[in-house]
Amino acid sequence: MSSLENLVRIGQLKLEPSSDGEIVTSLRRAALYLVDAALPSLSPPSRFMLAYDAAHALAFAALRANGYRPDAGRDHRAVVFQTLGVTIGASQQLWLTLDRYHTRRNASEYGDMVEASASEAEDLLMATQELQALFRHWLVRNRPAVLV
Repeated sequence: MSSLENLVRIGQLKLEPSSDGEIVTSLRRAALYLVDAALPSLSPPSRFMLAYDAAHALAFAALRANGYRPDAGRDHRAVVFQTLGVTIGASQQLWLTLDRYHTRRNASEYGDMVEASASEAEDLLMATQELQALFRHWLVRNRPAVLV
């Protein structure tokens, strides 16, 4: 049984046929967020959130491209990052970095309101750009019609 099937069994993922349109929409959304996240005129917390939203859109699209959807339960946002090694072959370093920033985002969003620093925003932006390139490469090999 694959790790994704195990996540279905325990209720963190659901099997659901993917849609090229949904994947394309996520790719476009991520691209727009990345353009804005790179604007030095924005505050570091804004750049961080835009880079995070782009990373989440890409990781979500990678999961959807493999025919899975996160369940709406606890950790439904984190699972998209934690499955990147399986869905598109992301390195452990990349998905752990994104997962760490997911935790950081939650602390900022729901916790003590500590704002992201400029270095955190830049690091997340670079990790998200790496994810974007990796996912596009995966799509070329596995779902080229999505890129047309």
